[in-house]
Amino acid sequence: MADPQRILKRILLNEFDAEALKATGESLDLLVDSLREVIRCRRFALWLEQHSGLTPLLQPAQFHSLLEIPEINFSEEVDRNLDVTRHSLKDARGTESPITVANLNAVLREMFRELNELFLIKEKEYPRLLLADAMSGDKVDRVEQSIHRLRGMNLKGVGFFLTGWLARGVERDFEKWFPQATRVHPLRRSLDTVQTELGFYHRCLEVNIKWSVTGLDLFRLIRENTLGQVVENLSSLGNGMWNLVYNGMQVQQSLKLCGIDFSRVDTLLDEKIVPLKNS
Repeated sequence: MADPQRILKRILLNEFDAEALKATGESLDLLVDSLREVIRCRRFALWLEQHSGLTPLLQPAQFHSLLEIPEINFSEEVDRNLDVTRHSLKDARGTESPITVANLNAVLREMFRELNELFLIKEKEYPRLLLADAMSGDKVDRVEQSIHRLRGMNLKGVGFFLTGWLARGVERDFEKWFPQATRVHPLRRSLDTVQTELGFYHRCLEVNIKWSVTGLDLFRLIRENTLGQVVENLSSLGNGMWNLVYNGMQVQQSLKLCGIDFSRVDTLLDEKIVPLKNS
């Protein structure tokens, strides 16, 4: 890199001590690359916040509640005798302890795994979701209740002959909830199709509840057909943060002089704490 100091002056909007950076003996070229990686991570995080409701910059209380998820709470350590020791973050940190880069990476890794699995199921088993345009979490139970009510009105031998007026009332409500889903109206003729699709929405509802503290709105992703893009950006953010730590450990002192501290993920993702300019 021809002149890393000149590039640093363009990237770092806060004042920095060039002599102190030199004194670390660390590579200024690698420092520039690391700061550019921070900027890329911020771009992915911003996209996720704007398009999914998910805010990667979690607050300590939000992260603490996610420790109910074993994959985030527990880590394993293998000693020389190959004995495995499990460590619980919940036991080791307070509710207001700062969130580290490693903490957030654990969240991103588990969220990516689950959303990617859900996306693959959608693509393979539910390529055409007929209710997707208007589906939301609060409608899942309502649709299921409507299906059960209609099945109960389908009398053996006579069908809906004696209960047609009651069935039509259920169907009118269903049409109000999903006015564009013309392929499944009237509902009594598509009960099996809708019930099959409802299985996917139940899975979505479970995932949505699990990650609700992050602000993720999975049904919004289903309505806007952006689940695949969210999975891609989660992957990019997670990979970017892993690369940042892997390479940044070689310039850790310099990064701290610039305000970036791996023990506080907010220094990476919060523009107000460490403002950076793409350069």
